[in-house]
Formats: sequence, C-alpha cells, structure tokens
Amino acid sequence: MGDISLLNAKNTIGIVGSRDCTEYGRKVSYHFAKELSAVGLCIISGMALGIDGMAHQAAIEHKGKTIAVLGGGFNHPYPKENEWIIHKLLENGGCLLTEYAPEIEPDIKKFPKRNRIISALSDCLLVVEAAYRSGTSITVKYAKEYGKKVYAIPSNIDSSKGIGTNHFIQEGATLVVKPQDILEDSYKNELEKYKQIKTDIIETVEQIQKNNQNQEKEIKLFMKPEYRPIYNQLLKEPMHVNEIAKKTKKTMQEVTAILSLMEIEGYVMQTQNNYFIKLK
Repeated sequence: MGDISLLNAKNTIGIVGSRDCTEYGRKVSYHFAKELSAVGLCIISGMALGIDGMAHQAAIEHKGKTIAVLGGGFNHPYPKENEWIIHKLLENGGCLLTEYAPEIEPDIKKFPKRNRIISALSDCLLVVEAAYRSGTSITVKYAKEYGKKVYAIPSNIDSSKGIGTNHFIQEGATLVVKPQDILEDSYKNELEKYKQIKTDIIETVEQIQKNNQNQEKEIKLFMKPEYRPIYNQLLKEPMHVNEIAKKTKKTMQEVTAILSLMEIEGYVMQTQNNYFIKLK
C-alpha cells in the first residue's frame, strides 16, 4: 500500500531495535531517523513499538520517506498502539509492505521472516538498542548474509537493554555516535547535503527560537494556569508521562488528567502509549 516506488529508492537504511527500549533509545532512534531522512534516505523498519516506531515517526513528522514492513496482513495492523503510524505514513507518501494476505494475523513466528525483508530492502542497517538474543539479532544475521553494512549505537554496559548492541559492535558492526558517521561511510553524496542543511539550520536557529518564544508567549497568555507547568516541559519529541510527572513534581494521576484535557484542546498529542508531544 502507498508509494511502491520507494521499494526502488536510491538510498535506504533500516533502523531497528528493542520494543522494550529505554528513553535514551527512543531519543536516539528519533534523532538518527530525522537527520537521515532529511537528506533523502528512506527509513525502513518493522512498525514495532519502541525503536522501530520512533524511526517511522521521525521520518513522517519531518516529511521524509519511510517503508514499514508488517508481520501480518493489512487487515490486522500490529501493534494496535502504532496503528496511527500506518495512517500518517500513507498520508505522507510512505509505503506499507507485507508478504501475507490481508486476512492473515500476525504472530511471533512471522516476525523473523519480516526481518529478512527489512534487511533485504536496506542498503545498510542501524541498530539503536537491542537486548541479547533479541529479534534484532535475526535482522542483523540476515543483513550480514546479504552483504549489508551494519552500524550500531553503543549502549551503557550496565543496561540489559543494550547488551545486544554492544555485542554487535564486538562482532564487527561499525560503532556510530552521530548521523554524519553513517553518511561519511556509506552516503558520500548525501554528506554534502547534510552539511549544507546543518549550516542553514545554524544560520537561522536564533530567528526560529525567537519566533517560537514569541509564539509560546502568545499561547501561554490564553492557556489555563494549570496547563503551563506541563506545557513548559514538553518538547516536539515524545516524552513519557513518568518523566513529565518527575519534572513537574506532580503525581501521575494529576499529570494524566491534565494531559487528557490538553489533548482535547489541541495543545498536545499522544503518539504512543503514555508518550506526549507539544503541538503548538
């Protein structure tokens, strides 16, 4: 479904990782997908919660191209929490892909088969965060079989969520810490475009910040006082309710109730379960 010409996209990169990832993993996945899609790379992933979903979301929100490979038929989007991504993906010129008939339900045996398609479509693979012997290991295995370069983000050695990622690096995956590392290694033509984009951003960032500050002042002028502490903490990137509660020194119940009202009034949007972004 969607723009099937993306299956022949010139530059593609698979971004994969753990469903049960850390906040660090979410932010890194979003950042890399945003930066790489900005220079024309098509982001490919598996629509799962966590790293995959963040990669798709970043590409969609920043007008980049993305392909989502499903582990079941179109009539059974999985997981339900990411169903909104499918609609946004198709609205924004992305592509949805599955090898299963529409009525086939997803199950655990189908995901490894889906992972081989992610590896096959991608010029190279980026692993953001993965536990030991996770589904991501299967994607990496296929990537190596197909002769694809594997990149990995280093993880805290005390974190069980990132043991797999560090293991991939030990086994030969290329360690990267910024999007430019990947561009310099595999996408030389896009590197110049990336540098120009960064230059343009630096030149205009002060004006953008000034405009945003003026806009926020105007919004806060008409905003209910109880919304302001939460609004001040929110970003354009997803933030979990727990983190919001900690920063505002409010209870989870208070934050959840206020966020529900803010969502109704159009100040925020819930992107995934208990993750919110600022809309205005």
